[in-house]
Amino acid sequence: MRNFSLHKILSVAKTEYIKWITNPRMIIVLVMMVFIKSVAIDPLLENSAEMNSPLNMLEPFIAVGNSGLVLLILPIVYMTLMSDFPKVDGNAIFYMIRTGKVNWLIGQILFSISAIITYISAVLIGSILPLFGKAFWANGWSLVTKQYEMTFPEKAGGIGAELLPKSLYNQLPPFSAAIQLYILIALYLFALSLIMILSYLLGIKILGTLTNGAIISIGVALTSIKTSAMWLWPMANTIIWLHHTSYFRQPIKPISYSYIYFTGLILALLILCIFAIRKSNFSTIKEV
Repeated sequence: MRNFSLHKILSVAKTEYIKWITNPRMIIVLVMMVFIKSVAIDPLLENSAEMNSPLNMLEPFIAVGNSGLVLLILPIVYMTLMSDFPKVDGNAIFYMIRTGKVNWLIGQILFSISAIITYISAVLIGSILPLFGKAFWANGWSLVTKQYEMTFPEKAGGIGAELLPKSLYNQLPPFSAAIQLYILIALYLFALSLIMILSYLLGIKILGTLTNGAIISIGVALTSIKTSAMWLWPMANTIIWLHHTSYFRQPIKPISYSYIYFTGLILALLILCIFAIRKSNFSTIKEV
């Protein structure tokens, strides 16, 4: 720690972020937003038009984060954008040696946090933009969300009617739902990033991709069948409406459990990364 340098840490994070944000691969985010708009935003806008009533500005983002299909796509796209993370090419090995192990590790962690914030914020902004002039801003759910099924009972099973379930709008105000959703998705993606760093430090970079793929796949499978084992995986802990019943105040799983779950998982991964980097040798390490 005596070689700790904030300047070097920020330099690593800045360098990695610039390379990441300017990568042509970022076009995937635009493709993803087109998909999200078709499956999560357009159905809500159609319901709003049918009822001739505006949506809350945050409702599409909340719907995006509580859709099982979209929550499958979000980490996969993130993994694609970060597929070469930690990026080691050209003279990067010499750069790593000059920077130092601790500074490099903290810089990579800071970069991943910046990438996650950028990524989720892009989804948030992309969810809000189609609603300008068609929605209101307040800490209350729209009539479209609360009364659509009663107004059109024959469409109760439609996609637009199920994007914001009763267990969500009966239990949380939209501001709280949006903030918690943002944080939980960020924690989920941060855990995936730490697994990628750890696998690189262990010299088996492909292990991180395979492990994250298994975490995403198993989480989706267990969540889809609603088994209690789903709470052992990040996916279910990210979906807010799964924590609550439709009407009763007693939660199925307290939201605090998910924060404790992610905190424990991330701390464990950070400790493993620290142990791994202490044993790593940047002068001989190679990109896998």
